[in-house]
Amino acid sequence: MKKLLLSLTLIGSAFLAQSQVICAGISPAPIIGNYDFTWASPANGDWATPDFLITGEFIQDTLMLVDDGTAGNSPVSGLPQANYGCAPLVNNLTGKIAVIYRYDGSVTTSPTYCDFALKALNAQTAGAVGVIIINREPGAVPMGGSTDGISVTIPVVMVSDTDGAALRAQMQNGPVVMFIGNKVGLFSNDVGVLPGSTLVSKSSGVLSQLATNATEFNFDLGTRVYNYGTLGQDVTFTANIDGPSGTSVYSNTIGPISIASLDSIDILPGEANSFPQFALATYPAGRYKLTYTISLGSVVDEYITDNTISSEFVINDSIFTYANLDVTNNPVANNGYRPSTNNSTFSTCMVIENPNASRIGVQGIYFEASTGSDIDLTGEEMTLNLYRWEDVFANLDDAGLAFTALNPIAFGYYYYPSDLQGELVYGAFNEPVLLEDNQRFLACVQTVNLEVFLGHDTKYNYTWNEAYYLQPLTPVESDGDYSASGFGMDTPSAMALRVFNASELGVAEVGALDGVAYPNPATNVVTVSLKAEGNANLIITDISGKIAMNSKINLLNGKAEIAISSLEAGMYIFNIRTEGGQTSQFNVVKK
Repeated sequence: MKKLLLSLTLIGSAFLAQSQVICAGISPAPIIGNYDFTWASPANGDWATPDFLITGEFIQDTLMLVDDGTAGNSPVSGLPQANYGCAPLVNNLTGKIAVIYRYDGSVTTSPTYCDFALKALNAQTAGAVGVIIINREPGAVPMGGSTDGISVTIPVVMVSDTDGAALRAQMQNGPVVMFIGNKVGLFSNDVGVLPGSTLVSKSSGVLSQLATNATEFNFDLGTRVYNYGTLGQDVTFTANIDGPSGTSVYSNTIGPISIASLDSIDILPGEANSFPQFALATYPAGRYKLTYTISLGSVVDEYITDNTISSEFVINDSIFTYANLDVTNNPVANNGYRPSTNNSTFSTCMVIENPNASRIGVQGIYFEASTGSDIDLTGEEMTLNLYRWEDVFANLDDAGLAFTALNPIAFGYYYYPSDLQGELVYGAFNEPVLLEDNQRFLACVQTVNLEVFLGHDTKYNYTWNEAYYLQPLTPVESDGDYSASGFGMDTPSAMALRVFNASELGVAEVGALDGVAYPNPATNVVTVSLKAEGNANLIITDISGKIAMNSKINLLNGKAEIAISSLEAGMYIFNIRTEGGQTSQFNVVKK
């Protein structure tokens, strides 16, 4: 589930190679389709596996579980330990694609513990023509070749735990045939679309407060269609959006348009052909589904799995996110990431900016974290930040793009109450805060533990959105340095903001100022920040109401540092009154 990455390589226009490296079910019907996967590429230098970037390089054969003769079941997964393939295999896999389980996460002395390359080499020795490794967690991870990788000459891929379970269940009913490799040029008639070359909603969690009409919420549609086949084709393109009731609220068709063999065409605003913008007069709350479909008319496409591609967005009043939302409208994290080179801090972040943002406030952040199998999250401290991103820039191509003017306006901590590995949790800010119109804000979750991986979503792809709109969506921070594109827009952060209507903020009466104190908890010095200047009176009370400190402070650029080393450990209430009579109140924890 964890990936050590600083950036991901994005799909480019050279689709004749990586764009159609696939792991696909061929038969029977229940398993047909493309599977998310990673593969052991010889480009890594520690594998001798086939190079799928060569067009037409592939295998297609029947799956078979490995059996290394180890007795008993894993105490972690309950699966036969013989299916982990760490010892020489006792079954004959000649002409088969071996199915092997990844190490199950128990102690390293377990019979299930060995590296990917040894598993693959054992399968190769037993006659296998390829290997599918089933992960123990959602998603798939990169696979190092170790010392045995250079001896592995058959393809090796990994699929997720759920996909692996589905394949195993079908294998119990009869033969299962899979295709692994590059399908460009294999068929006469074959066109397709890719997640990384389609425009989708600007966010997956769309706030109803900011989408009351067509002017406030809309987005462009578009896709790139590839002709992978050896014959030219006349292609028809359809974009459809179903609303919460399940009926279509948008449908447009273009074509037929001719595409030469091994060529592509863009259906995109500004091109010769384009779809009308999606915009509705009103947006009922609920789930919307966008589907792009391509058709060859009377010609039969010989590989139909990539002829449609879908994404969803949810109109709601409490969750803003770029990640997929499940049926309960919670963001979905299906992989854990952290930078490959990281020595101190790591943050996943998300941007929110809207002309009508003053209609909402933010209470806190949803996020997910995980660690190595032997490391407990109990008591782990996560820092929550919300910044006014005050660097002035128009878009990602602007030379002014920077992260040097991040003004904190909300702050909080989340402490794990138990080992909630890979589970969605919620951390509240010390005080809720209202947003501002046309102001860019950056929300971040930060860890200082080098073993913590933060959740990302590999199912929602904003690659084309980023290239088209040129706006940052989910940056990451590593050791104080920020990357505006995060780990790539095919892997957005799976965090989400919990929002509320601005009118519901009970403390927002006339004369009140939003304020924040940081760090919080603090040890010796705490900085208060609020929208005020000059002299102010500060009264600090403990939770019983007893005054612990009464002093004058001077707000310079809205900030003042306050020494609190004399206070005992505990919770305190900061009460600030400016010379103009405005007040602010918030809680601070003294360590």
